[in-house]
Amino acid sequence: MTKQTFKNYECTECGHQTKQRTNHWGNTYSWGRYNTCPKCPPYKKYPEYGGSTVWKCLDQQKLTISEVK
Repeated sequence: MTKQTFKNYECTECGHQTKQRTNHWGNTYSWGRYNTCPKCPPYKKYPEYGGSTVWKCLDQQKLTISEVK
């Protein structure tokens, strides 16, 4: 399993940026009211209004030595 590190993420809806601790470089998603964007209006982020938050990773994955060869 990959080590968890802090990475920069951006809300795909409004562009708000934050740091999240993950073990991958892909998108992350809100789950219910957890991990929602604090800047988006309720109808865009809460599931009871039909919304959710998608966070896009802004950091690039660093190549390992085995991938450079």
